[in-house]
Parts: sequence; C-alpha cells; structure tokens
Amino acid sequence: MLVRPHTAPLQPGDKSRRGMRGFTLIELVVTIAVAAILATLAAPSFREFIATQRIRNASFDLTSALTLARSEAITRNASVSLLRTATTWDGGWTVSAGAGTPALLNQQAYGNLSITDSANLGTITYGNDGRSTTASTSFSIAPATAMTGVTSRCVSLGLSGVPSTRVGPC
Repeated sequence: MLVRPHTAPLQPGDKSRRGMRGFTLIELVVTIAVAAILATLAAPSFREFIATQRIRNASFDLTSALTLARSEAITRNASVSLLRTATTWDGGWTVSAGAGTPALLNQQAYGNLSITDSANLGTITYGNDGRSTTASTSFSIAPATAMTGVTSRCVSLGLSGVPSTRVGPC
C-alpha cells in the first residue's frame, strides 16, 4: 500500500509539520500594523463621506416633508403647514393640518448641520390648491462648521409649491 506523505496523519514524533499550524506573532503584528496604516489613511475621506451623506439625508427629509404638506393640503382641501420647532430649521419641524389635529410628521433636530432659509420663515403653509401661501424660499443645508470636500445642498420652493433639490449653494 502506497501512502502519500501530505495525507499521512501526524505522528507523535513527527516534528516536520508542527510549524505549519497558525500564524506567528510577527505575522500577526505586521498584519495589524498594515491595517492600522490603511485605517489612518482612510479616516479623513470617510469623515467627509459621512458629512456629505448627512447633508443629503437632511435635504431629502426636508423635501419629503414639503411634498407631504403639499399633498395633504390637496387631499384634505384645507391648509397644511410645515412649522419649524426651534429657532432654526436644523432644530426640526412638524407638518400639521391645523390646530387640534395630530401632527402628520415630526422631524427631530439635526446635529452638526445648519439649515437656513432665505426668507427667514418660521412656517410654510400650503393652500388647498397645493400652492405655497408664503413667499418662495430656498433652504441651504451645510455642515455647522466648514469642511473641505463637503458640498452644501439647496432645497428651493417656488410659487407652485413643488420643492426641488440641487447640489451646491443657493
């Protein structure tokens, strides 16, 4: 019977294959060092990526709140308002169909973001025809502190009441 050496079981006295099990301490330390260097290089761009995504999400949340308010005004054939819940829009907002009715949407505050509107409005009201009864405005969404590589977004609200979003300053 012919037995191949690489498939033969390890015998108690066989020391030739014992060194092939696992990693050495040097290999482990080198691998961790390489991973740490790569993580250090990737951290700044990852920070910019997170900030850009937060701005993007805030602009989509604001656009969807404006669209919801407009849609509910048309559906209910009544005025529906988008009200900021703090002194600035980054403090959150509420979509409401009037006094005494529960809020249709409550948006929590955004941390480390600045959301400002050009007309300095506290409330945006849609009439039963879906048009904004307040002045047309645009919202600028940017990081609270300036960051290189992070672009702001602009949410515009025209006289028709339909919001639009674009990358860049307003």
